[in-house]
Amino acid sequence: MIVKCANPACSAPFQYLRDGKLFHMDFSSSPHGSKLVGRAKPAQRVENYWLCGPCSTSHTVVMRGGKVKTIPLQATAFKAAAS
Repeated sequence: MIVKCANPACSAPFQYLRDGKLFHMDFSSSPHGSKLVGRAKPAQRVENYWLCGPCSTSHTVVMRGGKVKTIPLQATAFKAAAS
């Protein structure tokens, strides 16, 4: 259940979906891909994160190394420009 903004520096309480941005993060992806043929599929593990309206204009939610982080949008723009 979403309680507050995913930005650790923000304490805005979650009240409505109409304000902000919702992120659907899937933790069940296997790094082995189709090599798991014949084995049971891992349990699906999905978590939702929400950024309030003001934070969604300056931040985004990403998954790095299996952990969810909130980063400034400028950091993603610099990384994309460097690629």
